[in-house]
Amino acid sequence: MTYGIQNERSDLRAHVCPVVRRVYVFPTEEGQRIIKTGKWRRTAGYQKGVDGPTAMGYLVPPFAICRCIALEVRDVAWDAVRFSDEDDTTTKGHKAVLLVENMIRAGLFPLPYVIHECETELAKAVQIDGDDIVVLTGANRVHIQVKCDYPGGDKTLGGTGNLFLQVQERNPLKKV
Repeated sequence: MTYGIQNERSDLRAHVCPVVRRVYVFPTEEGQRIIKTGKWRRTAGYQKGVDGPTAMGYLVPPFAICRCIALEVRDVAWDAVRFSDEDDTTTKGHKAVLLVENMIRAGLFPLPYVIHECETELAKAVQIDGDDIVVLTGANRVHIQVKCDYPGGDKTLGGTGNLFLQVQERNPLKKV
């Protein structure tokens, strides 16, 4: 199925990279723009227990993406989520969303036009919908697509040196 960054309608992307313990955030439109350049290598992605590729995407160094920032989150936040390489892709995705949601609630995630609200109002303002987080900031909605890019991120920290910008996927295990 052809689904990926190229036809997403999110405002921001958050690539959660547990190996390097960083969250890379950039405007979705910048990720869409960079894959159109043809400059980056297209490659297959795989899931444990599945024969053949389950995704196609581009390997792009984080800082080749305009306005990409790397957020360093305290170890206690990572430890609370308990990422494991043994987790299936669905579990990794849920954990990535939980980490980003916790960052938003703690004021550690860069949101455009955020109005500082009391904790109760913020709890009502954050909505989780699959891999998307929607934050209501006054009259604005900020749609965040969260991806667990497990080995991605800065090579000097032990990552692959890239983010995987997915453009196709298949779900043979029918996981949500």
